[in-house]
Amino acid sequence: MQFIFALLCVTLIAAVVGYHGVDVSQATSKSDFSCMVSNGYSFAVVRVYCSSGHTDSNGPTSITNAWNGGMSHVDGYIFPCYSCGNPAKQMDDTISYLSSHGVLAAGANGTDNKLGAKYGMLWIDVEGTQYWSSSHSNNVNFIQSMVDEGKKKGVSIGIYTSSSQWSPITGGSTQFKSYPLWYPHYDNSASFSDFVPFGGWSKPAIKQYVGDVSFCGAGVDKNYY
Repeated sequence: MQFIFALLCVTLIAAVVGYHGVDVSQATSKSDFSCMVSNGYSFAVVRVYCSSGHTDSNGPTSITNAWNGGMSHVDGYIFPCYSCGNPAKQMDDTISYLSSHGVLAAGANGTDNKLGAKYGMLWIDVEGTQYWSSSHSNNVNFIQSMVDEGKKKGVSIGIYTSSSQWSPITGGSTQFKSYPLWYPHYDNSASFSDFVPFGGWSKPAIKQYVGDVSFCGAGVDKNYY
């Protein structure tokens, strides 16, 4: 009975503590990630597509470095270019570019990449009204096209956004409520206690709670789940 109680306590503590991670939008080295891991961080999200309409050349190497530095989970994020059009191609270009550099989606099309690096999922970054159309429906259709293409290629998809961005860009659409939500709120609190439902999401998957800081020699945002 004492052993079971102790095990319960350990499980509850782990649930309360959660996991800490970073997201990066610049080249980040293996030693940088290793330093983060030694400081208790276990996951990374790496930019793999830029708002200027091209794949991020640093993405594949940073993903590989994150794994080699000891991260337990690594994802990528896409900052779409609405004005560039063709959202499906932007998703395709991202997946193809990563693949050409030996970085594949974990489990994509029923397979797992055992030879190179991998990413768990791709997050679509929806923020900055200046980057989007003034039409809610056009923006929603753009996002849906990206999501559909990712799913078709066997990639898990999530949405990065906040209530203050989602509402003016999509009109508060609930169309994507079934996808994981990663939301920013820079309150320096690794907790979901601040979360207020929006866009059909009743709970988040990840919180970005500190933005634009230098950590272990790299520029990062800090995250929690």
